[in-house]
Formats: sequence, C-alpha cells, structure tokens
Amino acid sequence: MIEMKEIVKHYGKGDNVTEALKGISLRIENGEFTAITGHSGCGKSTLLNILGGMDRQTKGEYFCDGEDVSGMSERELAKFRNSHIGFVFQAFHLAGELTAAENVALPLGYAGVGAKERKERAKVLLDRVGLAEKYKAYPAKLSGGEMQRVAIARALANHPRILLADEPTGNLDHENGEKIMALLRELNKEGMTVVMVTHDLELAAMADRCIHMADGSIIAQKN
Repeated sequence: MIEMKEIVKHYGKGDNVTEALKGISLRIENGEFTAITGHSGCGKSTLLNILGGMDRQTKGEYFCDGEDVSGMSERELAKFRNSHIGFVFQAFHLAGELTAAENVALPLGYAGVGAKERKERAKVLLDRVGLAEKYKAYPAKLSGGEMQRVAIARALANHPRILLADEPTGNLDHENGEKIMALLRELNKEGMTVVMVTHDLELAAMADRCIHMADGSIIAQKN
C-alpha cells in the first residue's frame, strides 16, 4: 500500500536549514493500523503530511498503491489526496457556519458529486459514526467527541482507502478518546488502512504496529 524510501525533509534556507526528517524508510501494508509516536518536534506530523500529499519531501521516494507520489504535479497530487486519503485532525477543522451534514458533504462538492447525493451520503455517514440525530446541528452545539465524529464522517466522504489521523484524541477527555479509538479500530477491521500520530502510548498500543520517532528518525518499531 505505502512505501517510503530515504525520505528527507528540510525547512528553511542557507544557514537556517532545519532537517525535520532524516532518511525515513517504511512500508505500511494494506489494511494495517499503524501508530506513529514520539515527543513534540520529532517529525511525526511532518511525516504524516508527506504521506497525505499535503507536503513534499526534499529527497527520497514515496509510492502509494504502486503510484509514484513523488513525481506528481500539484493537480495530480490534489486528485490523489481527494480519491485516496481521508484526514482527521486534533482541532476538528469544522466550518462553524455549516451544519454537521454540510460539513460532511464538503469533500463531495469538491469531487463534483450532485447536491441530492451529497445530502444522502452525509446522512449515511453521520449515521455510520452514531450521529444521525445531529444532522442539522451546528458545531457550536456539539461536544468535542461529537465534533471529532463529524470530522471522521467527513474524512470518509469520498470512500478513501487510507485514513490519516493527527492526534485525533488530543482535544478530548479519556471517555471520548476511547470512543474515537473504537471507531478507528472498527473502520480498520472493515479494511481501511489507518495511520495515526499520537503522543499517547496507551492509545498507540491499540494499533497493529507502533513506530517510534525521535529527532527526525525512526528509532524503534513494535508489532
């Protein structure tokens, strides 16, 4: 599914260059649940952004489903993101002026899906994450756990094969964090590849494999 070879990422120029990733090589199989852990600033979110096509590496190769992501144009990369990958973030990133259903339907609009189908699919997805009754609710009326479930429903809108989650429980209490993890595990059991960045080792232990990073490098892997 995913293969990275000697991925290097630099930020800055001249004497102010920061090496965020230092030759990362990894392989993630189809249907695997992988957790990436490490202290703040270790490079785990940078790695996730490159996996999701939101950032590009300075050096190295990245293949997904046999496609050379490294060689894609910006247009090809945008199409790749929209068709292959769903994103879930710590801060939810919901549009406050839109209802839960409208937030879920946003990626469908970008994909050219018609209005009727967008509404129908949003209802199905909200029901899938246990929020059928919140269809018309605005984010301000939702709890943190509910907002994250809306965000997950939105991430699933275009039927991605890969779900990337950056600290998905970071803004939630323990109970809601466990509910989100249970949902991610359920999606994974249905065949979705999940890659999650987290600082919580207890949550990371729920994944099939844990990759631990430090100072821009992978220093340990545990199944």
